[in-house]
Amino acid sequence: MYQRPMNPTCRILLVDDHYVVRIGMASSLNLEPDLEVVAEAENGEAAIALYREHRPDLVILDWRLPDLSGGDVIKALHAEFPAARVLVLSAFESEEVIYQALQAGAVGYLAKSSRRPELIGAVRLAAQGKAAFSADIAAKLASRIQRPSLSPRELEVVAELVKGNSNKEIATRLNISENTVKLHITHIMQKLRAKDRTHVASIALQQGLLENRAPGG
Repeated sequence: MYQRPMNPTCRILLVDDHYVVRIGMASSLNLEPDLEVVAEAENGEAAIALYREHRPDLVILDWRLPDLSGGDVIKALHAEFPAARVLVLSAFESEEVIYQALQAGAVGYLAKSSRRPELIGAVRLAAQGKAAFSADIAAKLASRIQRPSLSPRELEVVAELVKGNSNKEIATRLNISENTVKLHITHIMQKLRAKDRTHVASIALQQGLLENRAPGG
């Protein structure tokens, strides 16, 4: 009869508000000799408390919880435990949500539709602090990475869009014509695959496009 090793190499905290999902996930993970689910939580506050108690090697976290967002949970854990490793497992696969998770500090992002071998492999990678993504999500990330970079002038225009300035205001502040502003915005939207100027501002904030610019620049 199979017996679990006394000291599994990866102790896991499983966080999902659906009981059936947690049971199925725990059963699947516990079949692996090097993995063990040591605690389960149905909401963000419980997850943080259980992390303090068990100090697991990895947190598998659903992005949507009843009380806190996945991002809030990750930030709270990292504020108290900077080395905490979190793998997001979610049915939400939009690029914006994926980037929100990564910006919050997740080590990886896996779709709930992932097959068991992909799940187990991702868990082992994430437990080592390595990036772990399901194939479809990795493809989405690759498409973003391949996006052309913005020129210094285009970044200046983006910064003004983030502030909510109009084309006329941007033209005055940057000492260029309104037509030039419109041309820059068109190029920026093409590069970022943005739907409109509001979407440009949203992408800029989510991806930290302006973080390395000099203050006031």
